[in-house]
Amino acid sequence: MNRQRRTVWEDRNRGASQPGEPEPSVVEMLPLLGRGLALDIAAGTGRNSVALARAGIRVVAADFSINAVRFLAGEARRQGLPIVPVLADLEESFPFRAESFDAIVNVSFLSRAIVPGLKEALRVGGVLLFDTYLIDQAEAGHPRDPAFLLKHYELREMLVGMELLRYREGMVPYPGDKSAWRAVALARRTS
Repeated sequence: MNRQRRTVWEDRNRGASQPGEPEPSVVEMLPLLGRGLALDIAAGTGRNSVALARAGIRVVAADFSINAVRFLAGEARRQGLPIVPVLADLEESFPFRAESFDAIVNVSFLSRAIVPGLKEALRVGGVLLFDTYLIDQAEAGHPRDPAFLLKHYELREMLVGMELLRYREGMVPYPGDKSAWRAVALARRTS
């Protein structure tokens, strides 16, 4: 991660007062996730990690922002939630062992290079919930960089070799008349 991007994220996470609302796909797919150990990729201040933990799932929450990890550690202690924040720059290396997790949640983070590691880190029968921006989002607002935007059906291609349980692409509405173009997949590791 370059220094300028790191500064932007550290500033964004400085002074956080609450984790925020979970992504709608996480709330929707929560009943389909295993109740063992989950990995939340690019967890930030924990909006999805907190939802998972409240549902009875133990969570490893990985993020490269020191401010986000500190905030989430305090929030987990304060609420008595089974969340272990981990400081990790996933664009530099993928630090998790093969067959370690029952579920992995990857929301609003796109690093195509780590997808093989995500698949490997799942136990057989474990599920990957992947939800991020589509190329159409460039016209609608942030993000605009094609490196962080999926082409149509690219997510399906990235998950080849897994059993695709749910898949959709399109506009997702949010509170306050906001919306975003997203691709969402839930896939199970079968071998």
